[in-house]
Amino acid sequence: MTCRNCGQEIHEGSVFCPHCGAAQAPSPESPWNTPSGSAPAWEGPEGGGRKKKTGLFIGIGAAVAAVIVLAAVFAGGLFSNPKKQVEAAFVKSAAAYAQAEKALNLPDINQWQRDQEITQRLELELKSINSSLVGYDMSALSGLALGFDTSYSGADRLMSLELAARWGEEELLGFWIKAEDDALYFNSPQLTGDVHYGVNTETLGADLAAMTGDDSVKDLSFNLFDLVDMVLERVDQEKLEQDLKAANKALWEEAKVKKSGTRTLDLNGTETKTAAYRVTFPQKALEDYADALVEVMSAISYYDLYEDIYRSMGMPQDQIDEIMDALEELDPYGALADDLKDAIDETGDLELEVCLSGGHVSALLYEGEIDGTDLSLALYLGGGEAYVDDLSLELEVDGEAITVKSTGDHGGKSGVFTDKTTIKGDPLRAASLTSITSELRYEPKKSSGNFSWKLAIPGAGSLDMSGTLAMETDYLLLDLDSVTLKVVGMEVCSLAFEYYVDCHPGAAIVEDPKLITQMDQMELLTAALDIQSRAEAWAVEMEELFTSRLPDELLYGQMGGVLY
Repeated sequence: MTCRNCGQEIHEGSVFCPHCGAAQAPSPESPWNTPSGSAPAWEGPEGGGRKKKTGLFIGIGAAVAAVIVLAAVFAGGLFSNPKKQVEAAFVKSAAAYAQAEKALNLPDINQWQRDQEITQRLELELKSINSSLVGYDMSALSGLALGFDTSYSGADRLMSLELAARWGEEELLGFWIKAEDDALYFNSPQLTGDVHYGVNTETLGADLAAMTGDDSVKDLSFNLFDLVDMVLERVDQEKLEQDLKAANKALWEEAKVKKSGTRTLDLNGTETKTAAYRVTFPQKALEDYADALVEVMSAISYYDLYEDIYRSMGMPQDQIDEIMDALEELDPYGALADDLKDAIDETGDLELEVCLSGGHVSALLYEGEIDGTDLSLALYLGGGEAYVDDLSLELEVDGEAITVKSTGDHGGKSGVFTDKTTIKGDPLRAASLTSITSELRYEPKKSSGNFSWKLAIPGAGSLDMSGTLAMETDYLLLDLDSVTLKVVGMEVCSLAFEYYVDCHPGAAIVEDPKLITQMDQMELLTAALDIQSRAEAWAVEMEELFTSRLPDELLYGQMGGVLY
């Protein structure tokens, strides 16, 4: 019989045309057609109602079958494309790691920097030191600390920077630099007391010319915050990210992907059957990619930026030329481009083997020779209960191998983030080392004592850290109350470390400001004498402090040459 829609030959009794899908009129012999007044064998004597339902079920079944066939045809076209399969696996793998990072709930510090609203504090304190290592009683040095604070608010045009040293409760020496719009101040409690000496940066050249009679600097003028804005205007972070994505996309579009079979791999302790693909990046595409990377990184011409900054400050052109001549010899991006091109010339087309399982990238494998050096690289991902929990890297260069293995609960599935990383290899053995290990643990549900990290070289030493890690959307605090350094099992010293950052900069309070460019000769001389007097008094005070706290053998045996 022929299809009543397309005219193609079809089997007798066909309900649908296999060529166009059109429904056909049932033939007298068709099991779907029964003589008038009779009921199909599966219907009861009453017939009618059940016959209608049966026809409905048949129609639904046929429609579902058609949808399944269409889906199979579509899916077959999609999943038979090796390149799309590999691309989808990379996307899925990247999403898994992004989700693990998101679970940490890290604050967006980069955004704070873009908003120009950020405060940071860092302090390192010596808690104890092993005196037996040096033969002197070093316990008196406990409490020595160095702190560094910065605060910046672009909106309020306020900035402060503080560097301070203390010994227990005693502040040894502190330096402050503070800026309020066009005013820049310096202060040291020990050297200047409560007085903040400063300059107006926008009138600096004219003020200096008036003070010294040297007109060569009269045009010197700048505003610190305007200079920061000038730099930020040159940095279009969004465009840089878009350009990098475009470069990655262009490289991938040129890649050739071919399925090469299956491989059974040991994925971090789990034997896994994977689908293997040969991915080839043509040399020309790699060269274009290298050019694109260099262009992205050099989107800001620092050479031009520095010249514009110096010119905006009113610096004499001859001085600008001298500085720019020296900077012109520095071409980091050009050197990087040359190195990349040389490596690509040696490699030619880059061929990788990419192995997939469970929709993820399970392995990236490479073997080749670059500049006469045999190189083998294998990156294995997954294998454990969660994809992001296990990874390892095996690198071999001219027969010397090094491996990096990382395992743990990297996504915090158990409520605790853990990681154990081990590095082993020939370079370590050459240095008489067996391995380097890192063990980290973070329990976000605990408010204190929730963080620990240990770095160890078995048989050599370790650095053990423990304390509190606290994070919210607007701040991060890492307070390590115990940082212990051990060498060959013996404790060398114990430290305390604190780092704090948030997006709420404080005001740079300036007390008793004095602009030195507005002071006459007598005022300047008085200020200089006052600073000298304070410095001498501070030196005497420090001598008395160290003499009273340090034992004689330490003071005179080790520090006498410094203090006297």
